[in-house]
Amino acid sequence: MAAETINMRTDTARKLKLQAAADLSDRSLTAFILSAADAAADEILADHQSTQMTAQFFDDFFDAMAPAPAPALTDAAERLPRVIRRG
Repeated sequence: MAAETINMRTDTARKLKLQAAADLSDRSLTAFILSAADAAADEILADHQSTQMTAQFFDDFFDAMAPAPAPALTDAAERLPRVIRRG
């Protein structure tokens, strides 16, 4: 994989804090920052790949999106219990 460059600017206090954390985790500053950025990116991308909703909301949404049944199908469904004989 080809290496790319990302340039960033920050204040001294933040750089010192990030460098201290990188040192404590035995990683370079670059590896530390990229690891944190990768984790945040994975979480954000995963959150946007699906939609969470309650069962009631889904039922309401589904009903709103479903077309009304054809009258012939409604009539046939109403006659169905009379047509089927058990036993």
